Amino acid sequence: MTNILTENFPELEACYGQLMGWCDLLEAIADFLPCHVEDRLCETIIHGLVPLLSTTHLLEERVVSSHLGLIMIDDELTEAVERRRTSRLFDADAAQEVVDAICALKAGRCHLSWDAIGYLLRSFFCSMRRHIKAEREIVRQILKALERQDAQPVSVAVIEAA
Repeated sequence: MTNILTENFPELEACYGQLMGWCDLLEAIADFLPCHVEDRLCETIIHGLVPLLSTTHLLEERVVSSHLGLIMIDDELTEAVERRRTSRLFDADAAQEVVDAICALKAGRCHLSWDAIGYLLRSFFCSMRRHIKAEREIVRQILKALERQDAQPVSVAVIEAA
């Protein structure tokens, strides 16, 4: 079980790093609204944000969700799995709203006010930063649980050998 986590964790962490970069970029755009957003930057956001978030969610399922039983009891686990599923749906919808707003800005047909666009971007990147912080903490707890689990058999073997 440790291998799945340790093999995929660097990839998950790389996705988190990229998402944090997206958050910084979206924050800069929000800070300077109203402003012209370069077409190439719009295209990058339009074609990159949602796929990166989808990849991140898949890795979270594989790396984090499959190990939640190490740090939660059954009742907590059921609730946490549902909460995480709902959160991923919310994140995906929010990312799509960001992409739609950027598309509309690029095409010059955005019906949202500059304040609304700024709020939309801030809502997304603030939520995403909180999500990443929480996921990293969960991974840290899982890794600690795995260390304790791996350490236990060794100490039992040492005691039996004595």
